[in-house]
Amino acid sequence: MPKYIFITGTNTDVGKTFIGTKLIKGLNKTYRCLAFKPIETGCVKKKGVLIPKDSTKYYNMLNNVIGLDELNPYRFIPPVSPYLAIKKAKKKVFIKDYYEKLKVISKNDPVLIEGAGGAFSPLALDGLNIDLMRTIRSFNILVIKDELGCISGALSNILAFEKYKVRLDLLILNTQNKNNMDNFKEIRKYTSIPMINYTKSTDIKTIQDKISKFL
Repeated sequence: MPKYIFITGTNTDVGKTFIGTKLIKGLNKTYRCLAFKPIETGCVKKKGVLIPKDSTKYYNMLNNVIGLDELNPYRFIPPVSPYLAIKKAKKKVFIKDYYEKLKVISKNDPVLIEGAGGAFSPLALDGLNIDLMRTIRSFNILVIKDELGCISGALSNILAFEKYKVRLDLLILNTQNKNNMDNFKEIRKYTSIPMINYTKSTDIKTIQDKISKFL
C-alpha cells in the first residue's frame, strides 16, 4: 500500500512548495517518491495549455517520471480558491475525484501531496484540504511562516486538527529571515507535536528523518 505525505500550511504563501520541492529532491536519494498537487489556480495559458506554476516545479524536479497532467489533474486560470474556481467553471470536482487520480499514479511508491492554500481551505465542492488528508490517511506536515501572528495561526490549526480527529505529525516553522520573535519557542510551549525550525542553514535531511519512520 502506498504511503502518502501531505504538506499543508496555516495559510497560502507560507512556503509549502519551497519546502516540498526540497523534500522531494532529498527523499528521491533513498526512495522513488512522486508528487501530486490535486488542483492549482492562477495558471497561465501558453499555446492553448494551462501552465501551473507550483506543479511545474515538482514536475521538473521529478525529471518527467510522471506526466504533468497526472501530477496536477485540475487547473484553472482565476487566482481564487479551488472551490470558487470549480464553481465559476461549472465543473464537478469532489474529494473522491482527487483520491481516484492519486491512486492511478501512486501504486506502491510514496507520494508527496501539496494541498492548495491552508489545511482548512476549500479544496473541492464537498470538502477541505483536511478532508482529503483524512481520506488518504497521510503523514501530515503543517508549514508555518515565521512572522508576526503565526503563533495564533499555528495553535488554531492544531486545535482544528484535533477537532477533526486528523493526526498532525510534524510542524515546520519556515524561518527564511532572521527575527527576534522567538515564535518557535512560543509555539513549542503549547504542543507536543514534533517541530522543526527550518532556516537557511537547516539540512533538509532533518525533515526526511522524521518522515522515514513513516515510510
